[in-house]
Amino acid sequence: MRIAFDAKRYFNNATGLGFYSRTLVNGLRAFFPENEYLLYTPYIRRNYAADVTGARFPESLPGKLIHPLWRSKLVTSQLRRDGIQVYHGLSHELPSGLSRAGIRSVVSMHDLIFMRYPELYPVLDRFFYQKKYRRAVQEADLAVAISEQTRRDLIDYFEVPAWKIRVVGQSCDPAFGEYSLSAIPGANSVPLPADIRVPESGFVIAAGSLTPRKNWDGLVRALSVTRERGYDIPLVAVGTGNSKYARSLPALAASLGVSVVWINRHIPSRELAALYRRASALVYPSLFEGFGIPILEALTTGIPVVTSTGSCFGEAGGAAALYADPRSAEDLADKIIQVLDTRTRDRLLEHAPLQVRKFDLKHICNTWNELYKELAGL
Repeated sequence: MRIAFDAKRYFNNATGLGFYSRTLVNGLRAFFPENEYLLYTPYIRRNYAADVTGARFPESLPGKLIHPLWRSKLVTSQLRRDGIQVYHGLSHELPSGLSRAGIRSVVSMHDLIFMRYPELYPVLDRFFYQKKYRRAVQEADLAVAISEQTRRDLIDYFEVPAWKIRVVGQSCDPAFGEYSLSAIPGANSVPLPADIRVPESGFVIAAGSLTPRKNWDGLVRALSVTRERGYDIPLVAVGTGNSKYARSLPALAASLGVSVVWINRHIPSRELAALYRRASALVYPSLFEGFGIPILEALTTGIPVVTSTGSCFGEAGGAAALYADPRSAEDLADKIIQVLDTRTRDRLLEHAPLQVRKFDLKHICNTWNELYKELAGL
């Protein structure tokens, strides 16, 4: 099969959508090399992908000059000339005209958070997201939600018929398995980046963009509560951001006496896996997610998780995580204290291997390959 991907984020995105794209495409290459995978991107500026095989760029002058026009319309004629059988929009979008060009299509839908929490997004962003996402699921031959939560949101907010939606979860970068507790038993044997210094032991880690939805301020306040209860627990915070909210977080932590190591730069998967291994637990108190990939990453490396109630978090964490009300500093503090208890930690980690196997990369890629064959009529 000749399969095409919207690869702008595959090459240029350092956060969740980029990791999703690279993990899936690289997994498909490894497990199903008989297919041809072509990656359509308007440019490669900061290449986060190790492999640029199959990269395709605008060929026409308008496409080279007006990248959004190329991605939304002009690329279709290029796809037809390249003999593409299936086009996969990896993140909520599809170009128009695919059906008329005889190209079958599938779109990955990660979340509709902008519909559920509109106050977290600028008005103009919400307008364009709704327009693009709705059109994509309407025109796609198949929509794939990365969680049951996202499937329900597609039905509730966009009235997508249930028959048109499949649920296929996501896997994490194989680096997390390579640095796992089972692969490397001694945490101190896992090398850390030379520019990062973390506490010797007893710290928790959090990962995600420095935005209000990730609830960093709630986590800092929860650690202030644990400190008041006699548990002075340091935090290693891995996330990027330069908004007013992001800039306020170090001052908040300092005012509450919470010890935080802020790592405000892009962290490759292997470095993040090494940081997870040194931590006692991941704390992921986000208000809402489409999947919550840090949960799976942490469980894969072999540390327990405290995350939020509701949303998709139970799908990702299963019985290997503790769940707290993300808006309650007291409840979150309770769960953080609990997860540092050796018996609780051991109990949670007993469930981690089964939970991780649900999202095994080979299984995920096999499911996608079968979907592509179904769409291509093979």
